[in-house]
Amino acid sequence: MRSTTAARLAVALATAGAILALAACSGGGTAGSASSSDGTIASGTLTVGSDLTYPPYAYLNGTTPAGFDPDVTRALAEQAGLRVTYTDTRFEQLIPGLGAGRFDVIASDLYVTDERAKQVDFIPYFTTGNSLLAATGGSFRPKTTADLCSKAVAVIKGGEIVQELRGEASDACTAKGAKPVDVREFDTDPEATEALLSGQVDAQLTDAAVAKAIVTKTSGKLTITSSTIIYPVTAGLAVKKGNTKLKATLTKALAALEKSGAYAKLLSQYNLSEAGES
Repeated sequence: MRSTTAARLAVALATAGAILALAACSGGGTAGSASSSDGTIASGTLTVGSDLTYPPYAYLNGTTPAGFDPDVTRALAEQAGLRVTYTDTRFEQLIPGLGAGRFDVIASDLYVTDERAKQVDFIPYFTTGNSLLAATGGSFRPKTTADLCSKAVAVIKGGEIVQELRGEASDACTAKGAKPVDVREFDTDPEATEALLSGQVDAQLTDAAVAKAIVTKTSGKLTITSSTIIYPVTAGLAVKKGNTKLKATLTKALAALEKSGAYAKLLSQYNLSEAGES
């Protein structure tokens, strides 16, 4: 999940080393096109692109990928009889990286949108939404996006909420004679949180599960001020457009996890709902 943040020849060597260090199994991150029987770039290995700066969805526990998306993809890979490896990539570079053959699938709390569906094939896997964060001791306590007019709001670069805030939310502000939302994009979610803690912005809008983790991590210095989920949306695993083999492999594996009850337990652990539920 981010460009490396821009995504996630000394630089090339360093990148290669990082990918190897993050691999749950050896192999993985090589560019190419899916040609194996299961639709993966490297036969027998599922290479996952994820922004590992985004707890609780995806982050590094030492050098090991952890969180909901690594848990899901490990379970899917095991169900499908595949090994799994991870390529840490900043959020806005995930779709370009998938298209360039750097990895097989994106698992990074990627919201399903019509625009993205033109670029990738989705496998919906859970429903989420967003929450607003503000300084606990501050006077500004926004409950909805209607409270954000003229305010500086930190968001992750490349996220769908950037367009929502600059579009619908800002249009509503100007329609009532107020200034639009001042949307500040950051390469990673932790950078957005730091901007809020340092007073560079007035609020942060981020995934609801992430917001809960931020409140805990900041020892209560920040608080969730929104009372309901903002922009509820379905998230999807994404495979390269036209990769029907891998989509079928992962869809079958997900269905098996759902049938066994293992997936429901995993969703419950992270306080998430199945795709299509609210």
